[in-house]
Amino acid sequence: MNLGVFQKELEETFRRNGFESPELESAYIVSEITGVPYVELPLFRNRPLTPEECGEGRGYLARRLKKEPFQYIFGWTQFRFLDLKIGPGALIPRPETELLPELLIRYLPAGARVCELGTGSGAISLALASERPDLEVRGSEVSVDAFRWSERNLAALALPNVRFFRGSLFEPFGDEKFDAVVANLPYISPAERDFLPENVRDYEPPEALFAGDGGFALIERALLEAPAHLRERSALFFEIGEAQGERALSCALRTGFFTKAEVLPDQYGVPRFLAAYREAQASRVLTEIRSSGQ
Repeated sequence: MNLGVFQKELEETFRRNGFESPELESAYIVSEITGVPYVELPLFRNRPLTPEECGEGRGYLARRLKKEPFQYIFGWTQFRFLDLKIGPGALIPRPETELLPELLIRYLPAGARVCELGTGSGAISLALASERPDLEVRGSEVSVDAFRWSERNLAALALPNVRFFRGSLFEPFGDEKFDAVVANLPYISPAERDFLPENVRDYEPPEALFAGDGGFALIERALLEAPAHLRERSALFFEIGEAQGERALSCALRTGFFTKAEVLPDQYGVPRFLAAYREAQASRVLTEIRSSGQ
């Protein structure tokens, strides 16, 4: 069987099972088993497939028909410029989260110290460390399963300026102080669980998705603890739910530590990030990003 025939077989199966984008679904699988970039597949439609490749592809198909995320099926995902190992137990990094390292990269001075809370697969910390080798990056993760993925990715990338620690939020850092703290903590209310897509609801770790108090409990705790771990001139960048902006701003300013706070949009225009600063020129980060076309 050649590549084109096999891809068509997968496409028809996805279509019969009601998938919205059967062409794309089939292309992802064929690209994975052959190593051909999915945009180049039409150029290789006559390429013969081995029985092993077909068997692997049908195995991926069976898992995908159960709505398992491709990232878990293939065992990897891309985040900014990195290919990361990923699997059950770790939250799959989203495209919008890629702006968090961008915010920090533009904000932080040379040689700064950063900590990430709830590092999961390590995506944010590893992106920061790889793109800014001058930074000293620390990450905490309470989940045993997620911590294993962050350690695997660190070992694979061999970045010398990152270390991960087991523990909740700031707990592993004692009295250490940082120039910035970053986090993508769970911010979905448990009441919203049934409205999530199956690939998220049934496969990704609930402890990385849901938090009490309407999804705000862990964010609030981290905001209140942050001042004790930040230096005099510092900043905080958190991903938040799109309806949590006002509450996040109020909580940040209520600490009495941050001199300014704002909610920044993601690349889709959705209010997505809380930026809180203990300095005067808080808006310069967003201004620079907009002027550079990011």
